[in-house]
Amino acid sequence: MRLSSVCGSDLHLLGGYMPAMERGDVLGHEFIGDIVEVGADVRRRSVGERVVVCSFFGCGQCWYCQNDLWSLCDNANTNPGLTELTYGQPLGACFGYSHALGGNAGSHAEYIRVPYADHGAFPVPEEVSDQAAVFASDAAPTGWMGADLGGVKPGDVVAVWGCGGVGQMAARAAMLLGAERVIAIDRFPERLAMTAEHVGCETIDYTQTDVGGELRVCRHLGRR
Repeated sequence: MRLSSVCGSDLHLLGGYMPAMERGDVLGHEFIGDIVEVGADVRRRSVGERVVVCSFFGCGQCWYCQNDLWSLCDNANTNPGLTELTYGQPLGACFGYSHALGGNAGSHAEYIRVPYADHGAFPVPEEVSDQAAVFASDAAPTGWMGADLGGVKPGDVVAVWGCGGVGQMAARAAMLLGAERVIAIDRFPERLAMTAEHVGCETIDYTQTDVGGELRVCRHLGRR
């Protein structure tokens, strides 16, 4: 393991909001590392590669995976009944995220086993640092998927609630998808300042501004 990042959603585990945590479970689902061994069925990855790994993983063969809905994979989660009972929907598998999502040991360890590595482990170009690549494991693709599923198009005005890691990535993704204006909304000064500096979009402190009124004004300037 080269780097393993802490995710805000780990607080759901520590706070008891996710079922089926057990003593000794290893957390961590955002990571980058070197492949030291491959299983007999692995065809596309090889020992020695530096790879970043998706937090959710899938088999690559079921209907959900074939339609890029990897978090609903029919085969990766060995305990789908737990989330079906709790949430009404069986979920896929995630590293270090309780036995309800497969009971897979997480990345806060020296080594980690990566099921279906051909589909969820991606080589990192030499010019990309570990620190930059690790965010491709969760925060960056999660934010991008939010903007993509939101159907952001050139010329749109987009509002993003929350200036945490995923919120910042969603705001940046909306900009890259061509949004004319992106407004990020939060109440923590340090998060608002980070978003303004590093993402470069507009920000609103919802404790100081009538967000609804501000966005209604923005609505007249774009299609969204």
